[in-house]
Amino acid sequence: MPSRMQHVSEPTAVRLTATPGRAIVRVGFVRDGRLVTLVRDASSGPRLRTLIRELLAGPIAVEQANRITSALPQGLILTVADVRGSRVVLELSGETDGRSATENVLAVAQIVLSVTAVPTVHEVTFSRGGRPAEALLPDGTLTIQPLTEADYAPLRAR
Repeated sequence: MPSRMQHVSEPTAVRLTATPGRAIVRVGFVRDGRLVTLVRDASSGPRLRTLIRELLAGPIAVEQANRITSALPQGLILTVADVRGSRVVLELSGETDGRSATENVLAVAQIVLSVTAVPTVHEVTFSRGGRPAEALLPDGTLTIQPLTEADYAPLRAR
């Protein structure tokens, strides 16, 4: 299966901004091995559900033309399994194997930084088949502990 971490044509200027008073979500994608945040319209449904849908859809054509990609495997399915206070439990299903450690860290970072950008969410955990699933931290450590924005902040583009 080809990786979605491919480079596309050289960038052209693109400016994505939020419109005041409009419901938005901030979605993390990858550019040059770092996480970037893009704004998406969230007026079509619940914010968390819209965020997951936009995250899985990946960057649009103009973003791809600006070397923005997604580290998420194409076969990944993410479902909000539970919301407990400020913690969201995401159920993973679909294809997630056969990827490099770098791609896995970027994928987890992309999800965690996107979900914790929702103002009411501060922690993310993963499950698979209803059981806790390990996630890869930037230092290579596997954990089932709640993940926060601070865990992946060093991967943000500067």
